[in-house]
Parts: sequence; C-alpha cells; structure tokens
Amino acid sequence: MGKAGVMLRRAVEVLTLALLSLPQGAWAKWYLLASVHPNNLIVIDTDTDKVVKNITLEGRGPAMNIASTPAQPQYAYVVNELAQSVAMVDLDEGKQITSFPLSTPDELVRTMAMEANPADSHLFVHEMPVKKAPGRYEALPNRIRVIDLQTHKTVKTFPAPRQVMAMVFSKDGKRLYVFSVGQDITVFDAERGIRVDTIPLRHRNLTGVTSTDGYPEWSSYQEDNYLVSFSLVVTDELTGQMTSGIGLLDLAQSEPDLKIIELQPFTAESYNFAGVFSLTRNKAYFSYNSLWKIDVATRRVEKTVQLANTYFAPLLHPEGKKLYCGANWHEIAVFDADTLEPITTIELGRSQTGADYNFRFMRR
Repeated sequence: MGKAGVMLRRAVEVLTLALLSLPQGAWAKWYLLASVHPNNLIVIDTDTDKVVKNITLEGRGPAMNIASTPAQPQYAYVVNELAQSVAMVDLDEGKQITSFPLSTPDELVRTMAMEANPADSHLFVHEMPVKKAPGRYEALPNRIRVIDLQTHKTVKTFPAPRQVMAMVFSKDGKRLYVFSVGQDITVFDAERGIRVDTIPLRHRNLTGVTSTDGYPEWSSYQEDNYLVSFSLVVTDELTGQMTSGIGLLDLAQSEPDLKIIELQPFTAESYNFAGVFSLTRNKAYFSYNSLWKIDVATRRVEKTVQLANTYFAPLLHPEGKKLYCGANWHEIAVFDADTLEPITTIELGRSQTGADYNFRFMRR
C-alpha cells in the first residue's frame, strides 16, 4: 500500500472513531410508528415525512396500541387480534416475529393498555378477562400481565383497576403509573407488582372543584425525558363551569407531583381528546376539528387553524419543530410548531384505529 493509501486508511479510521464516539442523538434518526386498518404497522421517516415501511401483521386486526422503548428501538409491540393479542415486530426486518396471545380456551381476554419498561426487558399488559361458561360469561377482576421479552413467558400477574386506558413508566423503570377512566392515578411497584401510592387526579379535594378528568392518550413521554403531558377538564362544583387544561407529570423524578394548569373555558369549539406540552416553548397544543396553541404563562390562545379532517391527537416531534396530528383518519397532518402552518400530509393508505398510543416516535 502506498503512502496515499495509508493516509486514506488512517483518515477513515479517525472518522469512524469520531462517529462512534458521538452520543446517540448526534447520529440517530427519528421515526414515527402508526397502526392502521386492517392490521398494519406503518413506519414514517420524520426527516422526509415519507412512509418507508408498511408491515402487515399476522392474524386478524385491527392493529391498535403501540408500545416501544428507547432501550430496544428495533422492536415494537402492537395490540391486534380483536385486542386479544400483542404482536412483536422487528422494525429492521419489517416483519412480525412472534405474538403473545392473551385469551385462553377458558377466558376471553382483551386489552386497551400496555407498555414496555425502559430496559425493554418486560412487557406490561392490562387485561380485562371474562370467564367462559356454557351460555354465559363471568367478568373477572382486572389484572396486569408481565411478559419476559427474552423468554416470551408470563412471569407474573397482579390485580389492577378497571377501565385502564394508559400506563406509563418512571424513567428508572421502578414505578408503573396507571390511568383509568374517572379515577385517580394508581402507582405500582413494577418489580413486586403491588400498589404503593395514589396520585389524586379525579378526587383532588379542592374547594370548588368537583372533578378533574383526563389521561395521557398518545403521550410521547419517553421521548420527552419522561415528562407526561395530557389534556384534562376541571369542573367547578358551584357553577358547573368546565375548564380545559394540561396535566404534567415528570416521571424523571422519584416522587413526582401532578401539575394541573387550567387554561381556557371548555366549549364545543375547544373540545378535544388530547393535548401536548412543549417544555422549551412553554406552549400547550390541542387538536380535534381545529389545531390551536396556547401560551401557558399568559393562558392566551396564540393561534388556531381549522383542520381539513378530525384529528384526535397532536404529537410533538421530539426535536420540537413539528406537530403531527393523527390517531384518526387515513392520514397524518404535519404542522410547523411555531406558526401552525401546514408542512405536509402523510397518506397512510388506511385509517388509523383511534386507540390509545396508536402512533408514537422511535429513534433508530
């Protein structure tokens, strides 16, 4: 090898070492996962906002909730088979590699909530079981099933509340926070499977407040340093006035407090399912028939844009520059997070299912 060849080889070695020494965020790319009818998982490159993979899952649909963790971004977990099974999908290979059936010959089991712990070692699935009997069904206590993702075996189950719509993990993986319809937040020790705390949400025991309702549908909390943000409604017991707001729960803290920020009167025009908070901008975003941005410090609506279709949820890109509106319809609309000007529309081919967490970000 000549002198020029040696110099070139050394230059390549230095460049390779430099690239490998960079933190993951310096070279990783963000993707958006979306589940659609009839039983498919869509992978979107957020640099180009183009669909790069359309993965057909096995068995029946509809494809619903998606779980994933930064620890193992190669894999995603998707509820399907009429909400009676969880498919494990290899995103690199673009195919389903196994599934975790929930129902048995003796029980019909469905789920509406699941989450993988931050280490991606276990999948936690909330189950709503009914016992099969000749001519009748018997409702059984709800539970959470824990599946070892190395052995694919169930390692334990433990009692859980009913009507669970979302589950989120603390950053260290030690606590599991469970959100149910019309209830306070239940906190579990994830390792022991026992209830250790309750965070007041519905019943805050505040003078003048009858109830507070909300849960973190479509919250990309793992990608936002474990800050959970979600839309909520506060009801005044004296006047009956309903106020919309944003809830914040910082799961990077060992004992987080729920912060509730009331923003605007809840009206037909401001009806929404979900909201998201930008910590860097101190703005809250909501969508349904329109998309609007509120300055949290002044509680003033800064801008509102009419949407071409009804989008159940806005999702803020982890880099904070773009908003993705979807969880319904056959497309995802992309907007500039500062101006709310439309950037593009991502055609999915089929409609999304509208389930919790049926689109979320993943860094690869």
